[in-house]
Amino acid sequence: MFDREEYEYLLADLQEYGKTRWEQAKLTVLDKVSRIVGLLLFGLTVILIVFVVVALGGVALISALSNCMPTWAAVLIVAGLWILLLVIVVCLRKRLFLNPMLAAISAILFARQPKRKLTIENVQQQSEMLAYKATEQEKNLQRETERIQRSWVGLFERFATVRSLLDRVIGRIFSRK
Repeated sequence: MFDREEYEYLLADLQEYGKTRWEQAKLTVLDKVSRIVGLLLFGLTVILIVFVVVALGGVALISALSNCMPTWAAVLIVAGLWILLLVIVVCLRKRLFLNPMLAAISAILFARQPKRKLTIENVQQQSEMLAYKATEQEKNLQRETERIQRSWVGLFERFATVRSLLDRVIGRIFSRK
């Protein structure tokens, strides 16, 4: 049914398809990893900004409370608020950090793109595209063959011109003697 050349073309197309799928897989992994790293960096940045705001807010609260009570008492009150905030964050760590982070990472990792169904129309389109590529390659090969033939003809014409010129020069040299 198929001859050897068709099998070779089919094998070459299959290899090209495999390389394309491998490149696509690498790009997908790169996209997912970069999105996860970006998400983690964003989370770290938000945490640092919140820490700075809370720390400066604590300093401001200590300063405001030290006007109406001793400074050591204001520091103890702010420290107690920090401990209360820490207990709340520890108790709600899954709800505040782990669940949203895991949901975002799993959405990145397991998001699937819809697959194209293999239909007769798709196969026909692919075969038409392959036939078009084959005819274009054949035309390019014919043009290249013609160009090479013209260059060889030009080269032989130049050699013939040089040979006739040498014949005349040698003929004149020997005719003088």
